Amino acid sequence: MSIAGILVIAGCSGNGSENTSDGGLKAPAANELVNGTPPTDGPAENGGILTINDTSDSPTLDPHKTGSAYTHLQVSGIVYSKLLEFKTGSDIPYGSMGVRGDLAETWDHSEDGTTWTFNLHKGVKWQNVAPVYGRAFTSADVACTINRIKTLPGVQKNLVDVVQSVETPDDNTVVFKLNTAYAAFDETMASFYMEILPCEGTSGAYDLATTAIGTGPFILQKWDRKVQKTYVKNPDYFVAGKPHLDGVNLIIQSDPAAAIAAFRTQQLDATGSITDTLLPTVISTNQDAVVRAQLGLIPTQMFVNSTVKPFDDIRVRKALAMAWDRSGMGDTFQGAGFALSGPFPSTLFGAMTPEQSTKIVPYDPAAAKKLLAEAGYPDGLSVELMTTDGYGPTVVNSAQWIQEDLKAIGVKTTLKIIDYATYFSTWQAKDYTLAVGLQTPFLTADEWLNATYRSNGPRNWYGTNDQKLDTMIDEQRGTLDRDEREKQLQDISTYIETNVLNPIMGYTYAGLLVTQPYVHNMYTHPQLARPYLADVWLDKDAPGRK
Repeated sequence: MSIAGILVIAGCSGNGSENTSDGGLKAPAANELVNGTPPTDGPAENGGILTINDTSDSPTLDPHKTGSAYTHLQVSGIVYSKLLEFKTGSDIPYGSMGVRGDLAETWDHSEDGTTWTFNLHKGVKWQNVAPVYGRAFTSADVACTINRIKTLPGVQKNLVDVVQSVETPDDNTVVFKLNTAYAAFDETMASFYMEILPCEGTSGAYDLATTAIGTGPFILQKWDRKVQKTYVKNPDYFVAGKPHLDGVNLIIQSDPAAAIAAFRTQQLDATGSITDTLLPTVISTNQDAVVRAQLGLIPTQMFVNSTVKPFDDIRVRKALAMAWDRSGMGDTFQGAGFALSGPFPSTLFGAMTPEQSTKIVPYDPAAAKKLLAEAGYPDGLSVELMTTDGYGPTVVNSAQWIQEDLKAIGVKTTLKIIDYATYFSTWQAKDYTLAVGLQTPFLTADEWLNATYRSNGPRNWYGTNDQKLDTMIDEQRGTLDRDEREKQLQDISTYIETNVLNPIMGYTYAGLLVTQPYVHNMYTHPQLARPYLADVWLDKDAPGRK
């Protein structure tokens, strides 16, 4: 997913891993160069078509009606813009949480953190597609977007629950009145979930599920479902001189072997579908391929429907967690490195370290068996284990590993492998019992907590309903003192691991970004958005320039 997203879904490199005392692996340096020499970044040349791939297609184009990473990956930052955006570039560390203006030129907040004012760029136009026809972008579009999220409710509802009202004193000014102090509201507005839509779309003048009209660098020209998306340069893009590319072809390609063949023959210019074990075969025929290992924010996770007995019992969930050899699995599958995760990734502010996570939830099959017996299952139990092949073979392999780990404590599972669209809708409907998959890479602790763990969270597809936890999550959001908030977040993590433990987090891992040596200025981010494509350019000898 993202090229950052593509890579974290499928990839892992085999360079520079180092065992740690807890049996895990030390994560690689951010944006570690594994092979090749990155080309110079300028001066940029205009023209050409960039071809990339994703492992699955988006189920819909409506970013408010689905949390599917593939929807946001395929429209956010490329078709739709946001008020703010995360910084990327040759001088920006991979995964930096620094923000820059996108549709907003400047922004500020009141001293008490409850009023945020965004001054919008002037002269921004919507893409010249019916029925919007290139009209001027105004503050009203921001208000329409936020109101639709709040009233649907959209999957971003947890991000805007803090918004009490949106004021538009003029066409180029938006004022957010918040119901509590919120120091991280700028990061929230940069989330890949916070695409800004035209009022025509939010009012139903056209179908947002099948048509995307934004202010971004590329126009979605054609969508061949489950085959390809074709984007063309937006001639009215508000950033002068960009994008450099004439267009982007996004190929839906679930088979890693097909991606390798396409990359070898330069039919793919960049991919994240190449795993550690397959990388040597790529380099053997593409010795100049530029390969970077990048530690992402998507955790491999096991999750249960805690409304279904016996998984409503914390002892059973803890037994499942203690039966899972997370370090062993990471050591086997993630050559580039991985980091064991608490309730949210260890690299985020306020998170548990991998060592803390291991201490609270150790790998201990004997203790897991004892917990099952205490819960009334001395002879174990049987359950269906759901997963999908939509992320590529790595997730299926992970499910098979977990299946064997659970078997060792008497939990017999029947593995059910389904397509991505069915898997996602089944998960969202809580029509499952036990599953293995990946989780969207939310970029802040608050987003993780409010989306996933809060009782009414839009991504709480696990049945968690803990009022004490809800109160703790609310309290940290309104804390402006950084040290105090960090302590609150760590306390919340401990509470979740002790009393909730759902989803059962495994680890985040490093993926591979593999690009042809003629691809310039591709600097990605763990978020599932592609604004960086506006900066990418191709050498004159690239296939896409011919």
